[in-house]
Amino acid sequence: MGYNTTVIVYNDALHSISKDKDFGKNLAKAVHELNGSGGRHVDIPSGSHCNAAMAVETHHADQTRVIAVGGNLGQIVGWGGSWKLNMDEMGDRVELLKNLADDIGYYVAKKPVLPNKKD
Repeated sequence: MGYNTTVIVYNDALHSISKDKDFGKNLAKAVHELNGSGGRHVDIPSGSHCNAAMAVETHHADQTRVIAVGGNLGQIVGWGGSWKLNMDEMGDRVELLKNLADDIGYYVAKKPVLPNKKD
């Protein structure tokens, strides 16, 4: 099926990206560089922005990889499961959560339903 790459685009750089005829070439170069990056992200320049975007990771399309995005970073959280997971389905969301927890030595259990307290 191929590979998928996670890319973070910095909205502050959209003006430069929209005018940059080399952005596609720089994006492709960054994705290729991910393989030799030792697991680190690769910055993608555009215009005066040395990091208008960031190539975070590449993984096979048969897998679901969980990525946390915030603070102008994308970071790999872990393996979430197979490509068949549908995040619109609660059962699949729980499976993804269980896969992440298991990877770091934890397990996930549903909270018990407590009876309503009467005052």
